[in-house]
Amino acid sequence: MNDQAVRRSDRAVIMALAWPCIVENLTSTLVSLVDTAMVGSLGAVATAAVGICASPTWLMGGLVQSIGIGGTALVARAVGAGDRASARHTGTQVYRMAILIAVLFSAFMFFLGSRWIPVLMQARPEVLPEAEAYMRILSSCYLIHYTAIAMSALLRGAGDTRTPMVSGLMSNVLNVAGNFLLIYEPRTLLIGGRAVYIWGAGMGVRGAAAASAAAMGVSGLYLLIHLGGRRSALQLRPSLSAGWDRDVIRRVVRISVPAALERIAINLGQILFARMISGIGTIEVAAYIIAIDVEGFGYMPAYGFSAAATALVGQRLGQKEPREAERLGRKCVFMSLRLLTGIGVLMWLLSGVLAGLMSSDAGVVQMAAAFIAICAAEQPFNAVMIVTGGALRGAGDTAVPFYIGLVSMWCVRILGAWLFGFHFGFGALAIFWAMVADISVRAVLLWIRFSHGRWKAIQV
Repeated sequence: MNDQAVRRSDRAVIMALAWPCIVENLTSTLVSLVDTAMVGSLGAVATAAVGICASPTWLMGGLVQSIGIGGTALVARAVGAGDRASARHTGTQVYRMAILIAVLFSAFMFFLGSRWIPVLMQARPEVLPEAEAYMRILSSCYLIHYTAIAMSALLRGAGDTRTPMVSGLMSNVLNVAGNFLLIYEPRTLLIGGRAVYIWGAGMGVRGAAAASAAAMGVSGLYLLIHLGGRRSALQLRPSLSAGWDRDVIRRVVRISVPAALERIAINLGQILFARMISGIGTIEVAAYIIAIDVEGFGYMPAYGFSAAATALVGQRLGQKEPREAERLGRKCVFMSLRLLTGIGVLMWLLSGVLAGLMSSDAGVVQMAAAFIAICAAEQPFNAVMIVTGGALRGAGDTAVPFYIGLVSMWCVRILGAWLFGFHFGFGALAIFWAMVADISVRAVLLWIRFSHGRWKAIQV
């Protein structure tokens, strides 16, 4: 096969794994943008109440996902080696671990976190009641939702990226429909020149939370049911009364703990970062949430290539082909880099238009447009950081990325934001530039780690 045919074959393999994740993540982020716009129509207080809850929710989701990361490395290698029984056994152990962790997180958020977190995030007095109600309602779905997050990672490691996509699309459709009916008061809309009465619950922020909880619960249940079906890549039917395999748990934990610590370090940094913005004012935090949603829509395609890199690197290492693992990992990075560079240019050109679609508040729109223009500069670095991180996770290399994330988040982003945003008095824009610097540093260091190739010798 000539070089051109090999390149076409590589692209086909990568895209077969990546496109369902790209569709899933883009639609998920698009719905998040729609969600923000719907809540944003209620005013800056409503937007701030929802936004304050975002970082803590990401933290817990990331911790559950880290269990999936440990299982993914083992499952991908087992699938690559043709050992489906071992992949299924590992998946069963991870399933049970995820359920136990999800139970703890759900109980914590419902009874304690919904009260404490908005206060710790420095929510203004007018924002506190809405933020507390939002978090309590949302936590009602966490048991199913967080378990499904971990199992989605295993399915992707086994090469099934379509089932998580279907689950994600289901969640998105239900979320938008629920928002439409639960957020607003009853109203009359002109459709095709005719006045049509639309029922509405008029629940505001609480309606947005209820819609999200229902959507995540239903879609998560779909994924978990499919997981045990005949068409599933793993066909898991775990029993809580079955025994625990200490060796598998130990191997999963060895990979998962650094990933969890990385997620804690990064998300705590993101929480403190959001807290810095929140401490400036309600306009700034509303603009921050809009910009982060737009930024996320821009870099979400990278997670498709990251999932492809995780599966391909892990499976090729399972087949004892480390050079092929590195070659395909690099290919995933470069494909993502080209795409996100173009997206960054579009974000910069359309920053004002995008901000205007997300809020009716002139002050929020002006600030959000400036934030989005800054976020555009980081998109190429997001491509490298996200996809290289996925390739390393597929190899089970999670310790070094943890140290990179810890140092960069706290020494570059947080310290830089405090120095330039507050100490030197440059304000919210300087805080955002500190975020760009953090992502750039992480991208460069992760690429250096991948290029050195020491991950090829890691035993999982």
